[in-house]
Amino acid sequence: MDLQLERAVSEVRSRKARLVGLQMPEGLKTKARDFARDLETAAGCQVVILGDPCYGACDLRALKGLDLLVHVGHAPIPDLRPGIPTIFLEVRIDFDPVDALIKNLDKVMTKVGLVATAQHVHLLPKVRSALSSAGRTVLIGEGDARTASPGQVLGCNVSSALAVKDEVEQFIFLGSGYFHPLAVSLGTGLPVLCIDPYRGAVDDITEAKEAVIRQRYASMAKAMEARDWLVLLCDKPGQRRYELAVRCRDALRKKGMRADIVQLNEVRAEALLPYRAEAAVSTACPRLAIDDGPHYPIPLLTPWEMEMVLGLRSMDEYRFDQILAGDTPD
Repeated sequence: MDLQLERAVSEVRSRKARLVGLQMPEGLKTKARDFARDLETAAGCQVVILGDPCYGACDLRALKGLDLLVHVGHAPIPDLRPGIPTIFLEVRIDFDPVDALIKNLDKVMTKVGLVATAQHVHLLPKVRSALSSAGRTVLIGEGDARTASPGQVLGCNVSSALAVKDEVEQFIFLGSGYFHPLAVSLGTGLPVLCIDPYRGAVDDITEAKEAVIRQRYASMAKAMEARDWLVLLCDKPGQRRYELAVRCRDALRKKGMRADIVQLNEVRAEALLPYRAEAAVSTACPRLAIDDGPHYPIPLLTPWEMEMVLGLRSMDEYRFDQILAGDTPD
């Protein structure tokens, strides 16, 4: 795994940065101290490791007095402008997805779209070539300004998949975990095959999607009884949808509900307890409601789900919540 230390050294030297912040996601923090030591030694700077949780390029943290922030592990979100000079050191993780796909060609439909997380997006041309040779029509969509590469998907943005959804029958996702492919399936309505880089397995997301949909409707059914709501606003730069939070609050009040906006940096179940509300709608990362919502003491909905509960959308009109280009202005 190349963390691009040499590039970091070059950037620190060229910018003459003296105090450097180092930010890494949870999965890379075991390497943070060695990286910081090597960067200090090679570039002659001081490094402060930013130890708070980091969930993506939407979650940049600044420390007073920093000359440069070094963010390791994620691609930049092009429509976000960090408050301090920032470099993104993307981590490319190689594996061979072709062998697993060829062994499972019976699961691959005639027209497919390819998507991946930032760590594996560089492998998409190789997969496209292999599938094209196997007689499949393969498309890689261009996402909006929150995505850095064709075919890249975020947990909150599947615009690269939406760009080609009407031209394909299925998506193939390169990456680990179920949330990104689930977001693609919920966002497009199409089946998704997942190629796991660590297990080499090829899995269909259909059962997981159906389980999540059942859980989401159960949360909405419970929220229909609520009269007292919180509207959660996150102050992370890439998740702060203030105008949406205001619209949600106003929609709830118009329906006769009590509703207040609560701003949080970390949206956690225990942070909601003092407010004694009966339900909440989160305008932060959609993953919070879908992944973590079942662990909250009250129903935690996305804005779209809230509109379904209020009767502003049909209950048959489920849609995945996304954060799109321009949704988080400075």
